[in-house]
Amino acid sequence: MRNYFELFPQLIHKIEKQRSFEKVLNLITKFSYENLGNRTKAKKKINLKKKEKNQYACGSFILLNPRKQILIAPQNYARDQKYMLLDTNIGHPGWVIKNKKKLILPNTDKHKSFVRILKTFRAGSAIYAPIISKKKFIGQIICASQARNVMEEIDLSALCILSKLASCYWVKLKGKSEIRKLYLKNHK
Repeated sequence: MRNYFELFPQLIHKIEKQRSFEKVLNLITKFSYENLGNRTKAKKKINLKKKEKNQYACGSFILLNPRKQILIAPQNYARDQKYMLLDTNIGHPGWVIKNKKKLILPNTDKHKSFVRILKTFRAGSAIYAPIISKKKFIGQIICASQARNVMEEIDLSALCILSKLASCYWVKLKGKSEIRKLYLKNHK
């Protein structure tokens, strides 16, 4: 069984040194990208379709307003997707916003409403953890694997802990102001 909790102290130590909310998110999404998911299941051919690879992605979508969210700290997204805008009512990210709840899709093929957002690959398995501060929805962290049946409850639990950590740094580092500046800088 995977135990991410052994790895958290080192990650938290790195986060504590940060003065930027974006850098905190980058450490969280990088950790998630490198560690979450059942990597043994990802190698099984039954979980990959022809021409698919054992690959992962992770990113954070932060709410700008009731209609738009911005991608922050992407891992294995296409280069031109950094700071991309996404409507708040699209697919499963939209469901997470609407319901303010975590979500796991072990096999996205079983969800006809699944919308591909990544340009690098179509996710076969995905987890979504809301970032909530003072009962207000701030955004979400999404991790995905191209292989199916890779993201499991333990991965979602770990991601939810990390999203709570992100919410603490949202307040501490004045994330709202920083994200607004990133939006204005990248979307004039």
